[in-house]
Amino acid sequence: MASTLILGSFLAGSLLTLLIPICLLIALLVWQTRAIVHMPSDPGESAAAAAGQAEVEGQAGSGGGAQPPPQS
Repeated sequence: MASTLILGSFLAGSLLTLLIPICLLIALLVWQTRAIVHMPSDPGESAAAAAGQAEVEGQAGSGGGAQPPPQS
């Protein structure tokens, strides 16, 4: 009876030792593939599409660039 428990614990541990790294490798490969597929071919194109209208035109109050000095 005791040998069955020891054998079962050994088999469970060895399966976990093999399956956890394999599952992590598969998950990383899936993540990397999805990241490459969703990457645009032209990085400048995605930056212009993500920018708001004020950032593209450079209007004041857009938060980017120098602001004009306050008038007194």
